Amino acid sequence: MKGTMSEMELSLFRQRSLEALKQKARRGELFLTVAVGYLKVTHDRIEKDPDRQVVEALSLVFTKFTEMQSVRQVHLWFRHERIPLPAVHYGAEGCRIEWKLPVYNTVLHILTNPIYAGAYVFGRTGTRTRIEAGRKKVVRGYRKERKDWEVLIPNHHEGYLSWADYERNLGVI
Repeated sequence: MKGTMSEMELSLFRQRSLEALKQKARRGELFLTVAVGYLKVTHDRIEKDPDRQVVEALSLVFTKFTEMQSVRQVHLWFRHERIPLPAVHYGAEGCRIEWKLPVYNTVLHILTNPIYAGAYVFGRTGTRTRIEAGRKKVVRGYRKERKDWEVLIPNHHEGYLSWADYERNLGVI
């Protein structure tokens, strides 16, 4: 009985903890990680990176996409011109910016991430559980449709492009 009660209490603690995280996300204050180009200024607020080189490099991605209308062409242009993009690197010394030539998915991620349009989003990905060959299989990180996102707060912080431009870019992609 004692073991059963503690399992129930642990489950209750997990549920309460998860609900507290969701409440913080609904207020637009939950930042587990921050995209390159932004810095966490307080535990519940982000701002554009003050490093002009980072801001200019990310802005160039959006400018080139407007000009070329193709993720692939932007990616190839950056590679051809040998222009590196900033990437966040997590190591023993904490997180720091690394500059490297972009791969296709880096450019795609920058162009499709709503944070760059000044929006706070939570719950873009989810977890699916199913039974395969009699065993539980958990698939994490599947992308949800926008209508299924838990939180979307436009104009939450300063963006690299407007929400209208972001929407137009998604339509092109």
